Amino acid sequence: MKYNNSITDFFKSPQWGMNLLLGAVAILIPVIGQMAISGWHITLLWARGDDEDPADYPPFDFTHFSKYLERGVWPFLVRLVASFVLISVVMILMAFMFFRLLASHSYHHNPGAFPAIFFIVIFLIYPVFLIACCCLLTPLLVRGTITQDFAKAFNIQFMRSFLTLVWKELLVSMLYISGAVLCLMIAALCTCYIGGFLLAPVVMFSWHHLEKQLYHVYLSRGGKAVPQSPNLFDIPPQPPG
Repeated sequence: MKYNNSITDFFKSPQWGMNLLLGAVAILIPVIGQMAISGWHITLLWARGDDEDPADYPPFDFTHFSKYLERGVWPFLVRLVASFVLISVVMILMAFMFFRLLASHSYHHNPGAFPAIFFIVIFLIYPVFLIACCCLLTPLLVRGTITQDFAKAFNIQFMRSFLTLVWKELLVSMLYISGAVLCLMIAALCTCYIGGFLLAPVVMFSWHHLEKQLYHVYLSRGGKAVPQSPNLFDIPPQPPG
């Protein structure tokens, strides 16, 4: 895994500055802007083979916005539905813990301490639930990206195999991207949110880059390849010269 490359590869393009600006403009478009940025990253990383030089990545081009949107909509829908299900499960578990604490022996002897105990437990347990949700979500996003299909993304056998083979690298990737998101939040606060819009496309690129690396590690350890959608090979033409 080349974690730093997931960020530095973005800046190897001679047009990285314009990519940054156009990406920031696209981010301002509610919902579909993020899908288009995701589709552009999919075009860079998945549609052009495995040996392409990052310096040759095609720039973001609004004339191909519909193609980017077409590629980005599937992982977006997968994330939306899967996140809803996973968050619902987390909320049910949280509610179960709440009522268990209410029914506990210690609550009846010291009810005033209940709020503090509950929030301490939530503070300790919630990050674990969040990491678990992200772990479950990643193989769905990888498969949804490769197949360009909503239903095919939800393959339990692939999810189990993926998590079994690359769980360590996945956890490190999450910690790495969490640090990048923290930097994004600090930049946003220090620049009245302007820096946040500029860095958001880089962070999104980084995660797509890490997803592809994780998939390659999965394959190198005996994982079964996911058939690529023909839509991934329909590459928008690059502008002349």
